[in-house]
Amino acid sequence: MAGCVVLSPSFPLQSVPDSKHVSPARRRALFEVICREAVAVGLSIVSERWIDLVGIQKANEFALYEAAWRAIAAGRFEYLVVDWVRLPWSFTPVLSLPRAEEQSLAVACAALVAKVVRDSIMEEWYDPLFPEYGFSQHKGYGTALHFERIRVFGLAPCHRRSFCGRFGEAKERRTG
Repeated sequence: MAGCVVLSPSFPLQSVPDSKHVSPARRRALFEVICREAVAVGLSIVSERWIDLVGIQKANEFALYEAAWRAIAAGRFEYLVVDWVRLPWSFTPVLSLPRAEEQSLAVACAALVAKVVRDSIMEEWYDPLFPEYGFSQHKGYGTALHFERIRVFGLAPCHRRSFCGRFGEAKERRTG
């Protein structure tokens, strides 16, 4: 999941906290403000199969480009600020910063929007499809609960094989 947010000088928020360090309710409230007040919001989702096929770096590049293209369709911007990732080709100048979320309000907003949407997908889509994995609790992040469920049930179709390789080949999921 990648996000791109274009802000105007009159954007009402002065700062946005790290999306990982605020409660889900606070994230949701900030999400509403950002989506309502931003000039443009672009999102991109790449599947676990695409990541496994091309690798995480290329998948990140693709997702960032697609999110930026979606944002530019709704509003013009002069350059992109991205967190760490180097984009080898771009339609606009790119500033790649370490910890960009701490240095750029637009990047912090994009990270928060992407996290809210991603977590919603995990809760509303993957959790009902694979309830035994508890995606509504850990959102697919590398928690002890998530790894314990993978050890018990093997890999689900939605798991990235390239990331979960230490669990070996996906065994048949138990169905009851």
